[in-house]
Amino acid sequence: MRTFPALAVMWDESHLWGLLLVHALNALRAPFVLLRAEDIRGGRLRDLGPSTLVMPGGWARLKSMSLGEEGRREIRAYVNRGGAYLGFCGGAGLALGSEGGTPCLDLCSWSRKAASRRLPNFSGHLRCTVCDGGPDYEADLPVWWPSQFEPDRAQPLDVVARYEGPGPDFWSADLEWSGVATDEVGQWEGLYGINLNPERLRGEPCVIRGRFGRGTFVLSYAHLETPDSPQANALLCRLLGLERGATVPAWDLRLEAPLWADQPLADMQAALSDLIAFGQGHFLLSWRAPWLLGWRRGVPGSPLNFLLAMVWQARHTVAPPEARVFWEARRGPCLSLCREFCLRARKYLLEERRILATAPSSPEASASPSLQRSKQELFGKFPGYGGLYGEILQTLDELLWLQLRPRDGGPDRP
Repeated sequence: MRTFPALAVMWDESHLWGLLLVHALNALRAPFVLLRAEDIRGGRLRDLGPSTLVMPGGWARLKSMSLGEEGRREIRAYVNRGGAYLGFCGGAGLALGSEGGTPCLDLCSWSRKAASRRLPNFSGHLRCTVCDGGPDYEADLPVWWPSQFEPDRAQPLDVVARYEGPGPDFWSADLEWSGVATDEVGQWEGLYGINLNPERLRGEPCVIRGRFGRGTFVLSYAHLETPDSPQANALLCRLLGLERGATVPAWDLRLEAPLWADQPLADMQAALSDLIAFGQGHFLLSWRAPWLLGWRRGVPGSPLNFLLAMVWQARHTVAPPEARVFWEARRGPCLSLCREFCLRARKYLLEERRILATAPSSPEASASPSLQRSKQELFGKFPGYGGLYGEILQTLDELLWLQLRPRDGGPDRP
């Protein structure tokens, strides 16, 4: 196992995916430091000289906005002088070529495949062919609602992994694909109005690698940090030069062993858990993994998953004095906001259940205009976030940053 300076992980606009990466790196005993976009703008990548900048999943556009041109320039300069960049899902998309008015890092000229030509909403494990320097082999790699790469023939890159076929837990939109017969695919696509067939993925690149100046980048639409996914975890260890054989254990949001006995946080977790159970009772939500919800198409299950994970993590992380001071001033309003959110979201889910019986919703819009207004008030506009959810999310994000960020004295692992 080689030695290296601490990895750097950008915190901003990652939420659940940032927590997932922290969970994985801690489990793999990888030394890392969390940075905010403002740290990157201020030159921390130059000061720390990490071996790799790791960019978690999340909305690439929002990550780019948080960095600004100065932050994007700092990352390009870091890679150009010999650093490595590893991006997952939205972190991979952030490194692609700029397009459509959204500036990216432009580490390579590849872009995102047009929505009409890709599988727009898929998740779960896929069988992949991995080409990582030795003999090719097959591995089950997990993806959670990624985009797809649009290769640029002018810049050939190494393809580390290619999709082959769906695994047993693969979903296309909200369809568990193992139950869809081949002769039914066209009917389902006609009903949903989108591409659903995972055959579109066969042979498509999933993980790519290239050079930028003196540095390198690896862009992965597979979430190699996924808990309890040993083949993905093994590939992550190889990419980071970590000891082989280590895996990321399961992460169960239903287990209770809090390290911070804060009653408002406990009340928020109880309210969110009740809301999710309500959604399960109406066949709108389900648990796909101990840390991950599934949901009917058009139902905003992801925000509920994010809030529950972040509240759970706050309760299960030691709170230093600055985190307690921050939360002391905000816990009352945040709890009230959470209770209002859960009450209104319960009504929204019940109305969504009724509407879904007659007309399907989509991630972009509910089938009912009045329901769409309620959805935006609760969750904001898609893609992205806002509304009551956005207010709660931003408070929890700051709280967790204060709990997990490096203490004075250097880039120690949180």
